[in-house]
Amino acid sequence: MKDLKSRLELLEMDLANLEKMMKKGESYGTPEDWRHVLQKVRKVEEFAITQLALHKYMKKE
Repeated sequence: MKDLKSRLELLEMDLANLEKMMKKGESYGTPEDWRHVLQKVRKVEEFAITQLALHKYMKKE
């Protein structure tokens, strides 16, 4: 759970930085910025899918 919390915090920081850029009228982030966001979202999504699968498995037993 600590790892998930850390990933969510990093994602939140990346999104906050992109939001600051947008408010200043600067670019909407580089492709690299968005790749980082996508990578973090995927990791969180993988964790959630794993947890749902485990929950379903435990419910069957």
